[in-house]
Amino acid sequence: MALLDRSRCFALVAGLLTACPPADSGTASEPQTTTSSAATTGTTTTTETGPTTGSTGGESTTGGGEAKRCQSQCDNDRDCRIDGGDLGFRCIDGLCLFPPCTSDAQCLAELSGWKTPCAGPGECAAEEACVLVADAGRCALTPATFACADFGLVEQTLPLFEGRGEATVCGQAAATCEAGACQSPCAGDEACLPQTGHPVCDVPSGACVCQIDQDCLDSGLPGYVQCVAGRCGCAVDSDCAGGQNVDTCYAGACGCSADATCTVAVFDGAPLVCQ
Repeated sequence: MALLDRSRCFALVAGLLTACPPADSGTASEPQTTTSSAATTGTTTTTETGPTTGSTGGESTTGGGEAKRCQSQCDNDRDCRIDGGDLGFRCIDGLCLFPPCTSDAQCLAELSGWKTPCAGPGECAAEEACVLVADAGRCALTPATFACADFGLVEQTLPLFEGRGEATVCGQAAATCEAGACQSPCAGDEACLPQTGHPVCDVPSGACVCQIDQDCLDSGLPGYVQCVAGRCGCAVDSDCAGGQNVDTCYAGACGCSADATCTVAVFDGAPLVCQ
């Protein structure tokens, strides 16, 4: 799979390569899922804290209560592949979801985008190296055309899976598995990509946050117009216009109002339903 194809797959699922992608990264309803440059797909947030600037005003939101999302329904794990590729999503209770983590090493690989198995360099894209990760070969992005910082990652040196030598690859600085969820706290603003709407690293908490409404507006993404409690969100339904699989603002989060809103599938064999 070419780098651009793999990057598109990462963008469809939530979460990379950032320390703090939106919540519910396993669903297809977030308006920002088509533009995130993150290379990870698991839940990677820490508890977000930060100042709030309040609502931007305007029309009332029509969605009350908990936000409804476009969920991907499945019968088996194959339904949860993306462009034929297995990115780790599984069919759990009839929905394509990312399974809970079991180790820190697994989280480091997942959040770094080291997901494709390999037995040698010929099995990875030209921009990748086959490196040893937790006793297995994994394709990892190397800093060439892109800098690791472009993805909110740092340079790391890992042993090559086959043969002697090492390779410099892009990965998360650290990651842990806590209560079944992968966590990757930020250490500086470079880990918090502006397009996520959380461009500032709150170092004490390790969370990427917004501080003012302009942080959210600068992202240019649908549904990001105000900063509330360190998180970018919508104020009214019209803020969600232009986002995929969303049309309603539920208490600051864009979601769907009906199945008809769910028009852009994420997984190969998993139709969407608004619930």
